[in-house]
Amino acid sequence: MKIAIIGGTGLLGSNLVKLYSNYDVKSFSRVHLNNVSRIKNNVINFDDLSNELSEFFDAWKPHIIINTVAIVSLQKCEENYDMANNINCNIASKISKISKKYNSYFIHISTDHYYDDQLITHTELQRVTIKNNYAQTKYNAEKEIKKNNKKAIIVRTNIIGFRRGLSESFFEWLLSSLRNQNTINLYTNFYTSPISVNHLGKMLIKCYKKKLYGTYNIASSEVIDKFSFGIKVANKFGYSAENVTSIELKKSSSDNPLRALTLGLDVSKIESALQEKMPTIEKTIENLYCEYVDVNE
Repeated sequence: MKIAIIGGTGLLGSNLVKLYSNYDVKSFSRVHLNNVSRIKNNVINFDDLSNELSEFFDAWKPHIIINTVAIVSLQKCEENYDMANNINCNIASKISKISKKYNSYFIHISTDHYYDDQLITHTELQRVTIKNNYAQTKYNAEKEIKKNNKKAIIVRTNIIGFRRGLSESFFEWLLSSLRNQNTINLYTNFYTSPISVNHLGKMLIKCYKKKLYGTYNIASSEVIDKFSFGIKVANKFGYSAENVTSIELKKSSSDNPLRALTLGLDVSKIESALQEKMPTIEKTIENLYCEYVDVNE
């Protein structure tokens, strides 16, 4: 099976390249980074995306194309909407058209930053609340993809894992801070349904085999706040949690950027489609622990 990963040097993309090593996988990125083999990674010009990818895809026709390209920094998206929309929306839209041209199964990785209400979890049909440019540009992409390619899957998720790159992921920062006994401030009122990048990657292959189309939440089956998550990680990895401090994320009209706080996802649709339960929070942390041990022992 041939798998093209667009944005293969980021947190998700770099992990998918490794996870899919038994397949014929190729990464397409702006630059080479140490977290992805140069043999697998292809540097392309995203300003000429269609022509650049066509040079590869005309001969090497991928069965699956996964778009992981995104600016996830809320602040950067607020500072430059046009840049954020180009990367988060326009590139996704172009890839959806390219996928249709080559009859490839298109997987677009979206976001969970759409909800700010009193609900614990949200289905795919829940009303979206746009709080910032990041959410707006990601939602713009969803709408464009639905117009361009009816045989695409849009995955709303919250990923967590090891980047092993130039900058730390949230989870790497958390482990490093726990190990060094730094003071860690984590929110008690910011809720997500995190899933490990590798578990998500396995689910994406199952979606392809089932030929699932439309919008799906793929995440943990449970919702947790950041503070509680930090405590559970400390306990699992054998670190002291005495320096983990609970704080509340304040919301006001002067906040820049504004944040949605209740990002929990209802995964009943994907569970029904795949006939498989999504992981609990404990299982997600266990997966990350096993991955850490495998790499560091």
